Amino acid sequence: MLKNNLIISTILSLILLLSGCAAKEVAPKPENFLTLADLTGRVTLKEDSPGARVIRIKAKAFIKRNDIRAAKAKAMETASAQAVDAMVRELLPDEDYNNNFADIEEYLSKNIQKYIVSSEVNDEKKIFGGKYYGLDTAHKVNRQKVLVALQKDLKLINNSASTLVPVITAKKNIDLSKSGFTFSDLEEALMNQIQTDLNQRGLRAMDFRNAVTSVQTDEKVKKQFAKISKEQFMAIVSGSAADKALLNTQLQNAEEFYTTGLSLLKLMAKVVVEVNIFAVSGNIKGDMALSMNVTAKNVSTGRGGAFANSVINVARRGGPSVIPSAMITGLVKDAYGAMEEEFIPQILKEMSTISIGGNRLIAYELVLKDFSSAEVRKLRTKLKQSGSDDFRYISYDNSVPTIVTIIVRHAGNVEDLGDKIMEIFDSSGINAKEPIVAPDLTDLVFVRLPDEE
Repeated sequence: MLKNNLIISTILSLILLLSGCAAKEVAPKPENFLTLADLTGRVTLKEDSPGARVIRIKAKAFIKRNDIRAAKAKAMETASAQAVDAMVRELLPDEDYNNNFADIEEYLSKNIQKYIVSSEVNDEKKIFGGKYYGLDTAHKVNRQKVLVALQKDLKLINNSASTLVPVITAKKNIDLSKSGFTFSDLEEALMNQIQTDLNQRGLRAMDFRNAVTSVQTDEKVKKQFAKISKEQFMAIVSGSAADKALLNTQLQNAEEFYTTGLSLLKLMAKVVVEVNIFAVSGNIKGDMALSMNVTAKNVSTGRGGAFANSVINVARRGGPSVIPSAMITGLVKDAYGAMEEEFIPQILKEMSTISIGGNRLIAYELVLKDFSSAEVRKLRTKLKQSGSDDFRYISYDNSVPTIVTIIVRHAGNVEDLGDKIMEIFDSSGINAKEPIVAPDLTDLVFVRLPDEE
């Protein structure tokens, strides 16, 4: 009996030993390697004013000494800077942005929150094997403040992106002599009001004659355009057959005048605003009424045409001691106040529309996981050799074990950048997982795959 018990005990021990060995041989569960692409929050911020843009950004920060709060704050700081940068890219022409992105980044980074109206975190979690903290954020960016910074502080905006041409017209002669002032007084007051307000908003209001002469180098052509009437200018803007026919009765080579004028205008301005005053009444007592139609046309794009139109009617009652100039000023303020309700917001929104097909150098992070030092060096060398107007190597960071980050600037879509890197890997005989790409991602994660035996 004792002998049998010993045998049974020995067998059980062997079974336990073998089962323990088997357990040890089971591969550990692979580490969960989440990326920014795994953050999927829902944006709740709204673009509730023409001067605001809601921009979604995903960003991350390294977790130092297990300090989640500090990493989150750093990630939010990075995301805010990227949101403002996105706004800058919308406002600047490609060439201006590409030539000045380093100066822009340095200037704006000193006071990022000045340009952020509000921010929200839509999703957050540890990523990259728990080494980084990732955020899915949205930011409401003040377009006007960014525009002013680019225009007045950095002096980078003196172009069509921020320029519009206001023109005060009247389809018929308006006699205001009975009221003690002239039409030119009203015209000047209205133009001053428009220019003052738009300039304060970071936009540039340009005289219609300057709009087609300032970039003209041919003195003969410049002289011709310097004499252009308001009617001729608006004919250029409209491009209608009737307006072209009218020009033909007034000018030699009217077709050339039209096409040249329009091309010059597109170089200098984006929008033309016509303020057509069709009725003004007044008397010596200072009673005044003003009726006008305001129309805005985008001349910078192929679609062109009017995108905003409003009819404005305002009136003021004076008195025996009224000062005509003060009455004019008050009437103009009333008229412009009515324009601000609907018309001006539409102007601001149109002026801030994103240009399509731009080739701006956007900063991307190439995240490499489990690549050898030799492979990273090979990639960096090839990236540096690929430098061009559309691609620039910036820097790299290898401070985190198994993860190397290379920062580049690329002009074009993110898919093309991903293909470019994968082609380098293929040509070098390196096996890597295809990166996840999405419009709201500025990092591409490449995971090294084991070589096939």
